[in-house]
Amino acid sequence: MTSEKLSYSEFIEEIIAAIQAEDPDSEMEWKAQIKTNFKVTDDQINSALFKRFSVSKITPITPEHEWVDIKKVAPLSYLMDGWMLKGDICLTYGQAGSGKTTYALWKAYNYAKGKNILDRSTGCEAGKTLFIATDSGLGALRASMDQLGIEDDDPVISGLEQKIFIWGFEPEQGHNAWAADINGVIKLEQFIKTQGITYIVIDSAKSVSSRGGWNYIDNQSVRTLLQYLREGVCQSQGCNLEFLSHDGTEKGAHAGAKSWAEEPSMVVRLDPVLKDDEQTSNPKQIGVKATFIKDRAAVVDPRRQVRFTLKDNQLELLPEEEIVGSCEKVIKSILWKSHRMGIHSLTRNEIQKKAYSEAKAKFKTVDNTLGALTAKRQLVKPKRGKYSLSPGVIQAFEEESLSLAGSNTTKEAGMTEKSQLPDVIPEEIAGTSQSLLGESGGNLLNLSYINQSNTCTSQEVETMPSAELLGSSWDLESNS
Repeated sequence: MTSEKLSYSEFIEEIIAAIQAEDPDSEMEWKAQIKTNFKVTDDQINSALFKRFSVSKITPITPEHEWVDIKKVAPLSYLMDGWMLKGDICLTYGQAGSGKTTYALWKAYNYAKGKNILDRSTGCEAGKTLFIATDSGLGALRASMDQLGIEDDDPVISGLEQKIFIWGFEPEQGHNAWAADINGVIKLEQFIKTQGITYIVIDSAKSVSSRGGWNYIDNQSVRTLLQYLREGVCQSQGCNLEFLSHDGTEKGAHAGAKSWAEEPSMVVRLDPVLKDDEQTSNPKQIGVKATFIKDRAAVVDPRRQVRFTLKDNQLELLPEEEIVGSCEKVIKSILWKSHRMGIHSLTRNEIQKKAYSEAKAKFKTVDNTLGALTAKRQLVKPKRGKYSLSPGVIQAFEEESLSLAGSNTTKEAGMTEKSQLPDVIPEEIAGTSQSLLGESGGNLLNLSYINQSNTCTSQEVETMPSAELLGSSWDLESNS
């Protein structure tokens, strides 16, 4: 069959075959002919290639129903709590010099060690990162390494235990700049699989799009690229792909097509934090503020703001910033003790109060942990606003109880005696979700106030932050 008689789909098949055969000459010839025969643009060819390649990778499955069983759909979860989504895309943007590269490298460096960053203290499973530097070459990345004190011989970036891999234009080593075309994506997929990469940073969105023949400002083109990367790469490999980009001409907006922010499940904007000094016309920058425009996996404050600065070769929170941790063992223990008493589910508020009573756990920490445990399917929600242990966790607790009973029945009996649930929640604080833990200074509210009258002395009001009293029946009018 001559090329004149080939259909559009057959041309696309020939191009893909040439790419897979690593035959660039044939690839270019087929692309030139399809442009001549069908008057299509590079964007249209790229879209068709990605769609066809996506179809070829899908294993057909006969559906059980004509609809999706939502119970079998896994909720969004994190690779790194609060900062890195599993199986999805993130866009981080900001003005030049806002520290995007340093911020992403700091995440990658801590991810390699199984540590979280800034306002999250919950550790994570250590993972590998691929850092693709195309925006300003490798110079910007080297500068960020210097800022963070990462040496060339650091085992995280070199040696047998290497966890951060770097792609970029380096002709002296035989490396070209990566492009977001079908060739580049096939190479990316192969590298992710062979090296076990779970975090990919692409710096920047505009640079790799231009090199790949995509129209950076065209919504449909960008949507096609991002949908393929999310479905064909991120979801299939359980990894997170983060695009770094510049800010746009409109204040607070990102550059390029709207799809750059519409498609990802996490969007973060970086802005400078300036010293609050009205007498200075040119205030000094003291840090960076990360504003979460979108975080579809968030349980607590999906539009949170985190302010930080670079100090002593690491990113640190600015004063007054709150750290959210984890209390998984506490929550599961509370629900297990309740389950043994025949109370198979508790409300968020009940869990919050009990977690504070037993472990001084902040309410934000409890909320965040409830979301994480639900995402990991260790908790289930039988009704809206209620939580219970999953069957698997219940079984594990039962097996542990049987084991303890077999070795030490006396010990088990003593534990049962102390498991009196639920505790009575005083009317004064029932129904509020405000933390009993001081937000700014970490001071604990004196629980002896509870069960007293609803009237505070002036001294008590002064020692109890108002945030802790919101939603209660304490009289705050005198605390003007």
